[in-house]
Amino acid sequence: MALEKREEIERKDNRNGQAMIEIVDLHKRFGHHEVLRNINLRVYPSEVVVVVGPSGSGKSTMLRCINGLESATSGHIYIEGVDITDKKVDINQVRQRVGIVFQSFNLFPHLTALRNITLAPIKVRKMGQEEAEAKAMLLLERVGLAEKANSYPAHLSGGQQQRVAIARALAMDPDVMLFDEVTSALDPELVKEVLDTMKDLANEGMTMVVVTHEMGFAREVGNRMIFMDEGEILEEGDPLSLFTDPQHPRAQEFFSKILSHI
Repeated sequence: MALEKREEIERKDNRNGQAMIEIVDLHKRFGHHEVLRNINLRVYPSEVVVVVGPSGSGKSTMLRCINGLESATSGHIYIEGVDITDKKVDINQVRQRVGIVFQSFNLFPHLTALRNITLAPIKVRKMGQEEAEAKAMLLLERVGLAEKANSYPAHLSGGQQQRVAIARALAMDPDVMLFDEVTSALDPELVKEVLDTMKDLANEGMTMVVVTHEMGFAREVGNRMIFMDEGEILEEGDPLSLFTDPQHPRAQEFFSKILSHI
């Protein structure tokens, strides 16, 4: 069944080259509650796919499955051709290639910004401290926070903490970045600095899957938009088409409510 689904997607999708991420007939249950069903999706190198939908529609769970933080109940997820649902696959090794940034910053409060970024490269990749710190400084400069290298999270604004979290994810040299509503916990005036960092990553060619309520960002940066509700992908297309002419009744209802705010 999974192979047939994969071939069906291949026939429908006219893009060339191997997908960076490929999801085939993904289902996810928590007990008797099915939070994802019939998820089929391909994400290609340097593509920015924006995922939108009402709260509780399964968007964050799908991201966590892509990163291996949640296991699929059934179906397959391929990262650069490697099936991470295969129990013989070293999920920790694959996960290094897929960075994820959450709504909560999850920085270690007792470590400086610099140490938060160098921790994983030193512990996981066995990188030397000097090399890790040099790389961390470049990343802090990249997200506009070089002067905050020795600051602790408590001394950083929410937007600054989120940018450090992005730099920390980039320190592992991921091929794909996943963003899970990373601006939702921020004060409105801090949102722009985080979105600008994400725009810079998109302009540099980073492959990205972004769950967000920031519709202006979706319209400006997204190559493709996915609309989800009740655990399913109901519609996908270029952002402008979904904003102006959604086809699914549930998508029409959703976008009609938010159209006045973008």
